[in-house]
Amino acid sequence: MEKIRKKKGQEEIVGFVLIVVIIAIAFVVFLGIRLRNPEPVQKESEILYQFIESSMEQTTDCVIRENGKNLALNELIRECHSFGNTCLNGENSCDVSIASLKGMIDASWKISPQDVYKGYEFKVNYYLNSSSEDDGEEIFSLVKGNCTSAYIGNSYFIPQFPGNIIVSGKICP
Repeated sequence: MEKIRKKKGQEEIVGFVLIVVIIAIAFVVFLGIRLRNPEPVQKESEILYQFIESSMEQTTDCVIRENGKNLALNELIRECHSFGNTCLNGENSCDVSIASLKGMIDASWKISPQDVYKGYEFKVNYYLNSSSEDDGEEIFSLVKGNCTSAYIGNSYFIPQFPGNIIVSGKICP
């Protein structure tokens, strides 16, 4: 009787060890597949959000109307999207928006293969329904350098009835 119990106990231990080995092999295979196909790693950056937010309040060189004020970048982007107006100095509102944002980005981050930051991508899109990323209309985008799988990023919303303009930026180390 005791021999049967020993044999039964040994069979249970062997079965348990086999289950543990199968689970370990499955985990190693899953881990190998996961490491071969890395997804982009995005870290939300409060510094990048503050940069985008403050740059949207930056006054530009564009005045649209006689005796008007110089427009902030967010107002100029709205003008670019809605009307495509020309500034009183003859420049297109979209061109001034692009040049202003590019100037602020280049003054804030040094981008080159030898530096800490290798590239950036800033996109300005209009969304009628902000919950659907696929239905966006590109207003303009700025790309410099090389953005691979890792980046820090954030977005800023500009209300534009009936939807939103979303300025999204990412900086790639």
